[in-house]
Amino acid sequence: MIIIALTKNSSKTILDTIKSLEKQSLKDIFWMIFDEHSTDNTLNLIKDSSIEHEIIDIKTKGLFFAYNEALEILKRRKFEDIIFFLHSDDLIYDSETLQMVKNQFDKYNISSLIGNIVYFSNNEDKFFRNWKSDFPSKQQKINENLYKFSKFSKKDLLFGWSFPHTSFFFHSKILGHIPKYDENLKTSSDYGWSVEIMLSNKFDIFYFDQFLIKMKSGGTSTNLSNFFKQLINDFKIIKKIFFRHPLD
Repeated sequence: MIIIALTKNSSKTILDTIKSLEKQSLKDIFWMIFDEHSTDNTLNLIKDSSIEHEIIDIKTKGLFFAYNEALEILKRRKFEDIIFFLHSDDLIYDSETLQMVKNQFDKYNISSLIGNIVYFSNNEDKFFRNWKSDFPSKQQKINENLYKFSKFSKKDLLFGWSFPHTSFFFHSKILGHIPKYDENLKTSSDYGWSVEIMLSNKFDIFYFDQFLIKMKSGGTSTNLSNFFKQLINDFKIIKKIFFRHPLD
């Protein structure tokens, strides 16, 4: 499994992220870190970890610029594996999470999968918000916790439903169908990316009704100081996607 992360002087949080990866029962993990010239202890902490990793030095224009660069590198290297993005202050939900995800991919030949996340502030075991990615009217039950979504239309997404991009796991075989992040949308780029994925209908999307990621509040997209900027960018996405063309 390939994990993509962006770091920049992340030493205050990266150790907890490392611990959440090291305790995974799934050991076949390759961590690709795109680092923007960290000057603190970030890189030493990564190098001291037991996780197989590669550090790629990058001069970035932001989180989503780096993720776009990562997507291009993944395409060139022609990996055959499951891929997902993990922020440098977020955690894998528990020690069995990645193995459970891999089991679903292997058993059902899955192209992509989304799950649930929780938010925490200082204590990773105290959550103040759960984000469930279910959409009952679009779900076909596969097993106790796995559902397959039917194709999405603009009408389905008009009222703002989306999935958290950090809960999106996809196989490298569909890299050619994964859109780029719109870097101009700043803190809303992940929302726009999620909507584009759902409306592309170029591959199957499964919903795994399990918590997969613990997301730390206070990052770029969850910081209250960015709230109104995010609202403006969300409106730009709605205008671009939902109102320039007839609803289908």
